Amino acid sequence: MIALAAALGFSLALTVALVVTATGWTLRDARWPRPLAGRQARREAERQARELLRTCLDGDDWAMYRDLGFVRVWGSEGRAPAPSGRRPPAGVAYAYLLYPHQPYVVYLPQTTTLLGECRVQLGDLGATETLSPSDDVLAHWMALTGDEHGVIAAARIATPGRETSRRRIRRDLWRLREWERERTERAAATARARVLEAPPRGRHAG
Repeated sequence: MIALAAALGFSLALTVALVVTATGWTLRDARWPRPLAGRQARREAERQARELLRTCLDGDDWAMYRDLGFVRVWGSEGRAPAPSGRRPPAGVAYAYLLYPHQPYVVYLPQTTTLLGECRVQLGDLGATETLSPSDDVLAHWMALTGDEHGVIAAARIATPGRETSRRRIRRDLWRLREWERERTERAAATARARVLEAPPRGRHAG
């Protein structure tokens, strides 16, 4: 048994223990916010969940989720997970897209080739219970970044498009590419502006 425990201080009093066993993983002794009645209560729960997610992700990942609605997680295993016959050779870089309440999408960033979908069921939640969108992303992000091997070993792996349409995924990959290009261009423009504003060497202001 491999245990991963993470304690995060926040108004939601969220404490998660992800336990990976030979048969899968679960949320043990987790206190996730349960579904709340009323639109206003759900909005408040999601607002708090987004704030918690923001404190856990790095700046780029949070900006990605804020702007695009998903998070990319780079794979760290020797070989990407995929249905039989679709797995690339060992050593080929791969990544996941994490959407709220959707399976992980596995793809090759170099070519945007779609490899598969990984459906992972959160333990300790009833069949009709769901987390808020940002809580769901946080739970799966913690699991995947904490123990990718154990989580994927317990996942149900299917061909791309099984639950999330290929058209949506390809559109989101295009959005991600354009988003990264624009951020790179803005950063380069900011750097150039700073150079132009800096006083020439050997000359001091005043």
